[in-house]
Amino acid sequence: MKKFYPNLNSLRFIAASLVIVSHVELYKSLFGIENLANVPFFQIVGKLGVVLFFVLSGFLITSLLLHEREFKGTVSIKNFFIRRILRIWPLYYLVILLGFFVFPYIHFFDIPGTIFTHVLDHRSSSIIYYLTIFANLGVVLFGEIAYTSQTWSIATEEQFYLIWPFLFLKRKYFYFVISILLFYWILSFILNHTGIKLFSSFKQNALTGFLSQFKINCMAIGGVFAILIYKKSFIIDILFKKHVLLIASLIASVLILFGVKFPYFHDDIYSFLFAVIIINLACNDRYSTLLENKITNYLGSISYGIYMWHGIAIIIALKASIYFQMNWIIYPITLILTFLISHISYKYFENYFLKLKSKFS
Repeated sequence: MKKFYPNLNSLRFIAASLVIVSHVELYKSLFGIENLANVPFFQIVGKLGVVLFFVLSGFLITSLLLHEREFKGTVSIKNFFIRRILRIWPLYYLVILLGFFVFPYIHFFDIPGTIFTHVLDHRSSSIIYYLTIFANLGVVLFGEIAYTSQTWSIATEEQFYLIWPFLFLKRKYFYFVISILLFYWILSFILNHTGIKLFSSFKQNALTGFLSQFKINCMAIGGVFAILIYKKSFIIDILFKKHVLLIASLIASVLILFGVKFPYFHDDIYSFLFAVIIINLACNDRYSTLLENKITNYLGSISYGIYMWHGIAIIIALKASIYFQMNWIIYPITLILTFLISHISYKYFENYFLKLKSKFS
């Protein structure tokens, strides 16, 4: 198996861009600026950007675990956790610190509307969930908190990491992966579509809300495709045929452009399409250089920062547009500031911790 996959940094940048576009329109609506937030495309594109991140993560993490298992005969759980901690925790906790203890006291960063819960209303209760990497449950119980609400997806990934490496200590890892997928699908279907009461109303609502944030199904689908690549399955031979990437990309693009929402298995359908695109770009030699270029490669490498910092950039851009009465500057300022802040964060903060990862590779 490969240790480096081409095109995926560019895909990360695309995923981050989808989130930014969605949030720009949402925040414009909160500030009473003419917006497209009610257009179906903008209603789903941000969430699907996160789904793309999840599928990518599932594919890459599974590929790395399989690579380690093949060459070492086992998986070092300790080293795996240390690598993930060094990559995720420093920026995660910095954003939590700013969101809970800095931005609430700076009037400039106030956001109008009721979409966000004021952090000071539930800080002592909700911060426990954020500090213990259960921000996704904190969002369900106490609402979204400005500048930190995006951490729900980071919490979801961390919970995925708590489960996933243990599956690859055994030979029957593929069956464990499929079992997790089936269990998630069945439980989600029961909670969301049958009306069956498994618990008290409060617990049922909390569990339903948590499952809507706990996208292990998306990451597991990415993992399934990584396993199929590893096993050289005949399914991959079919998916690597000429024009499959084009067809999958066209279907995904049309569905997203028209804002199509599926009543059942919405995330899973998109995850499958994204996984087909990912494996072709990453492992099909026919497309090995399709998205490779220095600009999007670098922006993809700092996409974690782009995802975590873009909310601040949007607010600054919106305030500038209101001050100068020029709405057209919102996107340029948002993008420039997001990339600049993320570059500084990566180079002078995150990189210090990333350099330590090599000791645990």
